[in-house]
Amino acid sequence: MRLKKSRISAEEELVAVLNDAYQLLNEINSTYSETKKIDREEFSKKLNQWDDKVIECLESTFPTELETHQFLNPPSKLRHIETTIDKAYQDLSYRLEELIGTLVKIREESISLYTDLPAGIRLYVEDIDSFRNVRDVNPDTVSNLLENGYWSISEDFVQLTLEQILDVPFHKKDWGGEYNDLYTANVIVNGKRISSAFLLKGNGLRKNMMEIKDCGKNRDQIIRLFESPAQLYIVQSEGVQNSVSRLI
Repeated sequence: MRLKKSRISAEEELVAVLNDAYQLLNEINSTYSETKKIDREEFSKKLNQWDDKVIECLESTFPTELETHQFLNPPSKLRHIETTIDKAYQDLSYRLEELIGTLVKIREESISLYTDLPAGIRLYVEDIDSFRNVRDVNPDTVSNLLENGYWSISEDFVQLTLEQILDVPFHKKDWGGEYNDLYTANVIVNGKRISSAFLLKGNGLRKNMMEIKDCGKNRDQIIRLFESPAQLYIVQSEGVQNSVSRLI
């Protein structure tokens, strides 16, 4: 059976709800530490809201209700009841810790049991595991690097950076008759290696939109790119409209 969303998205969403749980647990602990009591109604409401969020996440991720049932019915553990500690605090903190433990296990073990979503004919950079760190970059924080939608950096710099990210050990020198600017099987998509060919355009293009006529003296550079024995083809240039990925 297949996941309902990509493995990367599933992992990130589960990490997000786990982070919310630990924040709630910290809030419960700090409140009790300061006041020696807990408002059961207030924190039960917060716990139920978090439960609903987790269930929505699980139902939108897994193909059956198995993981939802596992989450709602965590294994019972023997626990010691302290008569000197507020019962509401003990009940809420123990329950949340049990749910966190079950959700951690689902994240670590259950996702790998299912087939990932098939890659689409077009991928965006954040869909590629090897470049997943771009998800953490806010476009506003790097917009100052662009001048009129253009970032003037050399093709060689782009290639060296990609080679470093993808652990390509040898730097390929640019020449006019090549099929591609970079070819590697180190690109990871949906957790699997995939042969990939890159067409790179640096600041020699000197404009913020690349066109077919800009791709080779005979305008055949993209045709030659697709003659590479690859499954993923990536075209890059320095302008704002600069990245196209295709999986065939």
